[in-house]
Amino acid sequence: MKYGFLLAATLIVACQSQQPEESGSHTPDSVVMTPTDTMITLTDTAVIPALVESWKSFEQYNGKYAADIKLLMKQPLKERLKAMLGAEEKDFVARYGTTPPIEVENGVLFNEGCKPHNCSIEEAAIAIDMKKDVIYVGIARNKVVKLYGERGDSAYPEKLLQWMMKFESEP
Repeated sequence: MKYGFLLAATLIVACQSQQPEESGSHTPDSVVMTPTDTMITLTDTAVIPALVESWKSFEQYNGKYAADIKLLMKQPLKERLKAMLGAEEKDFVARYGTTPPIEVENGVLFNEGCKPHNCSIEEAAIAIDMKKDVIYVGIARNKVVKLYGERGDSAYPEKLLQWMMKFESEP
């Protein structure tokens, strides 16, 4: 019984909380986590997924001519181009008649063209960001360029911006 009383007294003393010293130099014995929001909004567009499946076949068009492969007739480009441009699709197609070989670089397909016998004045360009799954188009009417992006996307690929700049530098 003597040992039972001693054990109970020891437990009571050990379980009592100790008051921290008021000196201010107390170091906590555990790290307290500050609550944080786990739903972080991403504003950095540098995170880019792999090529979207529907565009994978378009990688093989590098170095080929749009007319030879009937680029504008390929799906999903055909439907989406029509939906994006609406009535302006005819202007685009008319200015996309004479084209150099298609360029595919870093997941972006780019090609430009001009209205036959009216190059440097009446032109069109297309860029497909195959990783972001977005189509961009530029139409130059009498050297005045208008750019289009699906879903209002205005993060135009560098090649399309370079194409647009050539109209600003010409007299």
